[in-house]
Amino acid sequence: MARAKTTVTFLGTSALIPTAGHDSASFLINGKYLVDTGWYAGIKMLSYGYSPLDLEHLFITHWHRDHTVGLPQIIFYRRAAAGQGMWELKPLPIVGPPARFDEIVSGALAFLMYTENEADVLTRTVLEPGDGLETDDFTVSTCACRHTLQGLVYRFTDKATGAVLAFTGDTAYHPPIIEHVRGAELLIHDATYGPEREGDRPIIQHSGAPEAADIAKAAEVKRLALIHSSPGRQEAAVAAARETFPNTFWPEDGQTVELEPRV
Repeated sequence: MARAKTTVTFLGTSALIPTAGHDSASFLINGKYLVDTGWYAGIKMLSYGYSPLDLEHLFITHWHRDHTVGLPQIIFYRRAAAGQGMWELKPLPIVGPPARFDEIVSGALAFLMYTENEADVLTRTVLEPGDGLETDDFTVSTCACRHTLQGLVYRFTDKATGAVLAFTGDTAYHPPIIEHVRGAELLIHDATYGPEREGDRPIIQHSGAPEAADIAKAAEVKRLALIHSSPGRQEAAVAAARETFPNTFWPEDGQTVELEPRV
């Protein structure tokens, strides 16, 4: 029987250094597709009633540390649980852009002192911007962002519901994103500068809430979720975005959002 809904659970929405009890950007789709790992996505999953053992794919937007530092924990949890007889170890497919992919994944394995067959714990899928892939549940497409490190803007189309979720990762305002995310039920967008625009800080290559709202309005998405800023800026960021795109919110850690189905 086909699933009745598409859900997104926010594990973390904070910026580079999260405050106590929070995490940097990461979220779950339908409880089994993890996007970015934050500082400690595995522990956050357990806190909200999910398990790293249920993961079927891990998608990385880009390989900066605040989006990947939790990767060794995910790998170790799954492997250690198998060693304790909690489940039969399965490889976790990891998907991401090429820039620093091998460095980070190989470094995570080295940190864990993993010397056995890598294929037992993970597989690697490299996507260039514009590439896509098919999973059992989703059609996934990508486009480029505009950031200091190569990254991917993901568009997930749920095969069971037709609902579309898009996530920019870290990016400055980048017009090609508009067509890529067009019509999505939910767009999750970087808002590092809170209520301010990027202005004279292009070297850092992030967005503020006004740029995120500009993308959401031009792309005619249904809802806009802002992430990747400090708690002190979040309320003002939502207010600034709503001037252009009223259906904007800042998700709470642990909040689950259900996407409206198309089929």
